[in-house]
Amino acid sequence: MNEKEQPNFDFMVLSSDVVPKSTPAEVVRKVHRQGTVDIEYAIWQPQGGSTSCTIALHGFSRPLEDMLSVRPLLDDNTALLMPHLPAHGRSSGDHRPLATSDWWAALEGVLKKEGLHFNGTLIGYSLGGRVALTCFSLFPSRFTKVTLLAPDGLVKNPGYRFAVDTALGRAWMNQSERQRKTVVQVLTWLRAAHLLPHHIYQFFLFHLDSEEMWAMVIDCWCSLQQFWPPPQRRLRAISTSHNAVIEAHFGERDKVIKPANAKKLKGICPVHFHPCGHGLLRTDIIERIASPS
Repeated sequence: MNEKEQPNFDFMVLSSDVVPKSTPAEVVRKVHRQGTVDIEYAIWQPQGGSTSCTIALHGFSRPLEDMLSVRPLLDDNTALLMPHLPAHGRSSGDHRPLATSDWWAALEGVLKKEGLHFNGTLIGYSLGGRVALTCFSLFPSRFTKVTLLAPDGLVKNPGYRFAVDTALGRAWMNQSERQRKTVVQVLTWLRAAHLLPHHIYQFFLFHLDSEEMWAMVIDCWCSLQQFWPPPQRRLRAISTSHNAVIEAHFGERDKVIKPANAKKLKGICPVHFHPCGHGLLRTDIIERIASPS
């Protein structure tokens, strides 16, 4: 990528707190509280309504309504439940790890509250793909189809390992707002010295350029600390016992979730590549996934 090229991911025009203007009027956000877990969610219903429901999980820092784009992947007469992930919107998320079982139980509480029946189909995009894969690994018998779109969670980089998985890293995060501007200055120097690729520089700036965004990163990392899929060998054993449940899709030009990450799914599930970057929720890409040639 040269200096004049734009990174192939979209900057967040909307925060997860803002409902996109294109959202159908009947898709309304609600909040369900179960124990100590809050889940903000919305439901899309097909014409005539349905009690059969698919669950779709959005990407980092995005509004849940993004997942309306996966409707071509739904079975006929199927509703779509779109929860906000932890630390997004009004969903729980702070400096404490959420238990995966508590979060999934709260999600089942949403289904019961709304009179919906989960049909076993789970769709996860980017960060939502990591959560989807983790849930499958913990409760594989509950799923009949898991579709991963540019899934995070296959490769844990050293920076994340330090910040989240070590006591020193977590201590640094608790007071890192004081150092955020310094980090931006260091990154800018590295970019000026041609030691940092342009797209990586832009990606870091996206997360560090405001106090609000950096606080969201920290809350998200902490609250989803337990939401990581198991090692490759364990995941392979689970998928073998529950054959033909998972499939994964990657963008051939993705600079956020690199297509090389798909190697981690070897022997676990079929993997498909598409002519795009990180935008696997694009209409043309979703149609391609829904109707493979």
